[in-house]
Amino acid sequence: MTTLTHNRPLGKIGIGPKSGLIWAALLFNVALLMTGDAFAWMRDYPETWVLGIAGATTTAVKYLVNDMAIGSVTIAEMTRGFANLIKAPMELLQGVLSEGFEFYGDDGSVAVYRGLPWPAVIIGLTAFSWWTAGRNVAIFSFFSLVYFLVFGLWGSSMLTLSSVVVAVFVSFVLGILLGVLGHRNATANAILMPVYDVMQTIPTFSYLVPVLLLFGFNPVAAMIATVIYAMPPMARVTTLALQRVPPNISDFGDMAGCTRRQQMWQVLLPAARQNLLIGLNQVIMLTFAMVIIASVIGAGGLGGEVFQGLKALKIGNAVEAGIAITLMAIMLDRISRAIALSRPDHVEAVQKPLWQRHPLILGWIGFTLLFILLGQVFPALYAYPKSATISTGSFWNDAITWIGDTYYSQIKTLRDTTITYVMRPTKSFLLDVPWLGFIAVIAAVSYAIGGMRLSIMSACLLGFIAVTGYWDGAMVSLYLVLLAVIVTLIVALPVGIWAGLSPRADQVITPVIDTLQTLPSFVYLIPVVMLFSVGEFAGLVAIVAYSLPPGVRYTKQGIQNVASSSLEAGEMAGCTRWQKLTNVQLPMAIPDIMLGINQTIMFAFGMLVITSLVGTRGLEHDTLVAISKVQPGEGIVAGLGIAFLAIIADRLISQGSRNFQRRSGLGPQ
Repeated sequence: MTTLTHNRPLGKIGIGPKSGLIWAALLFNVALLMTGDAFAWMRDYPETWVLGIAGATTTAVKYLVNDMAIGSVTIAEMTRGFANLIKAPMELLQGVLSEGFEFYGDDGSVAVYRGLPWPAVIIGLTAFSWWTAGRNVAIFSFFSLVYFLVFGLWGSSMLTLSSVVVAVFVSFVLGILLGVLGHRNATANAILMPVYDVMQTIPTFSYLVPVLLLFGFNPVAAMIATVIYAMPPMARVTTLALQRVPPNISDFGDMAGCTRRQQMWQVLLPAARQNLLIGLNQVIMLTFAMVIIASVIGAGGLGGEVFQGLKALKIGNAVEAGIAITLMAIMLDRISRAIALSRPDHVEAVQKPLWQRHPLILGWIGFTLLFILLGQVFPALYAYPKSATISTGSFWNDAITWIGDTYYSQIKTLRDTTITYVMRPTKSFLLDVPWLGFIAVIAAVSYAIGGMRLSIMSACLLGFIAVTGYWDGAMVSLYLVLLAVIVTLIVALPVGIWAGLSPRADQVITPVIDTLQTLPSFVYLIPVVMLFSVGEFAGLVAIVAYSLPPGVRYTKQGIQNVASSSLEAGEMAGCTRWQKLTNVQLPMAIPDIMLGINQTIMFAFGMLVITSLVGTRGLEHDTLVAISKVQPGEGIVAGLGIAFLAIIADRLISQGSRNFQRRSGLGPQ
């Protein structure tokens, strides 16, 4: 008979005598609230104690950019020159896809060379989709490209696609190189991992300002910021993939007489191909999301269309560009996922003529030459006529008006009730908690869960937020994330359990979750602004919507991954369906559910920064203001505050999950 693997009931798994330390920290908070002015500094961090780290950082960065020089060349001139090198492939790709090229002669003459006709681009990308991902994705790609064209978004779409392709290439190459370094050198890997943590948790707006100063207000600066954001996952995946290559494959390389370099590039990396391509899929989606966000600093493209539409409250224009973003994101996701899941064919095929081996490529070349010739007679094949474009802007604007008129009272009641009875009390509570008492509670919880090292780390990170003068902003950000995570889990856990238990429900829920997780974060702002205008309630709704997919996905995965032998043991013990769920499936799915909670929190912090565009007022607002005022120090320090909150939450959830697995017998003892 198979026995269940967990040994203790959920209710008896606690933190033991260490809970006394938490109670002591809570009583310390109560005592601070009851004390007089003598201990006021323990409640509200004195402004005279604030360290001018942000201002000093701004001064240092501006000195580095404007005054520091190597010889007679300033750092800014060097970085702008580097930017010009990177800009070349972007402009080349963009010119080929849509804009063409202009060359100026010494006599002032201009030679104009057109890019590819738009039908050739559509056919080429559709053929590539067919070759990599099959007919269905090719059909979807075709109609997506036609949408870009007829809605007058062709130039913006091709700019976004060019930026993504170049940024993905740079991120992929750097990620591979750093991943190989981390695999070969344990010390380097130990140094790089915390750097990756900071790069992935610090808000994107925080490093847009120094990038802006170094590389200028242009798409190249946006691409540099994109690489910083998208490269760490590729490096992590590379190191992990190389570590998981079976030792016998490495032994085969030794037996073949491979040098260290040959073994890495001709044995280990090809053996890790599957995981590396899955990492490439992540890089593409992260790159796409960041390229959209980088429209704030002049990236243009589809993100610029959405940003300008939201700024001017032209919701119809923003919706059209948002749909284009969604279509392109899904298209790139499906193509890259198909490439990642494909396996190389090592069967030696019979040699065939060139036209039989590459019919799609040769067919595309033939169509392209035909359209180039026809374009000399029909200029519309190069520049799609504006008179032939369509717009649904008035439809969306009328829809907003109708929704506002029809459901105004219900929306207003929901918003006002949530703000009055949930959001304001939570916000006031966190702002009223003494800063020193809050640090004491978090340090005590960290000690109870992870020991002295985690406790010291949590206290130091929170202390940094206090001494830099961003405590109140951090509490505002924390209250939004806290409420968003609670609401998200209230929805995600039941939906995930339902999908895990019911194959029919899974067939409906999984495609919806896949689509939601594909959407760039920018897109979530559009329906939120349409329905709820701007403000912290709108930000809360956007965070909940963005954070929902991982909570549902990991809960469903945890339920479905319970071993059939454990389910059979529950049935043999006479468990009802409810008892089997609560006593077998949920306890054994806890590790996956905890991972889902962890990812939900990380997604919430990631979306928090974007909500500053709709009026939230925490640290995320400070990072956005830093961009407008060109204050890199303020943006970096405020961004580090958000990153530190996210890191503390990540470490507490991760360590708590490991503790549960160890104590319940689900993990290593």
